Amino acid sequence: MEGNKRNRRSSKPMQDVEIKMAPSSSRDIENSDPGYRIERRLTPRLPKRKNDFYVNQKTSFIGQFNKCKSLLASENEIRVHGLGASVNTAVNLALQLKSFYTDTITLEATTSTVDLIDDHHSPKNGHRVENRKNSAIHIKITQVAASSKIQIS
Repeated sequence: MEGNKRNRRSSKPMQDVEIKMAPSSSRDIENSDPGYRIERRLTPRLPKRKNDFYVNQKTSFIGQFNKCKSLLASENEIRVHGLGASVNTAVNLALQLKSFYTDTITLEATTSTVDLIDDHHSPKNGHRVENRKNSAIHIKITQVAASSKIQIS
């Protein structure tokens, strides 16, 4: 039976088709310019403390998890920061840490909006600046004492 299976192919040869679309907005027109480029300015950050951890999408999740574990081994409190697409990763990281430490840590999350600036350079139109906003999350992870009983003497 297996030898009787046939590959179904069209008898017509494939043709390469090129589709050209007209630019629909001024941004598309700028992007079609060969010398056009966008430079994203650095994200504004507070001075980094030793207990701050900035989540990113390039580093593996396990590596970031292990870095947070080592920070928690030396610090009572760490702060995990995530910006834009890294917000979900930061939340997941905090929840995985809470699961790993089984109720010996507490989480406090705050959200904010960060102003970002992009520089658009074009030989035709010159230079222009675009302001945009992006979501951010800041999670405070604090170790709780294993026995929080009050002793009265």
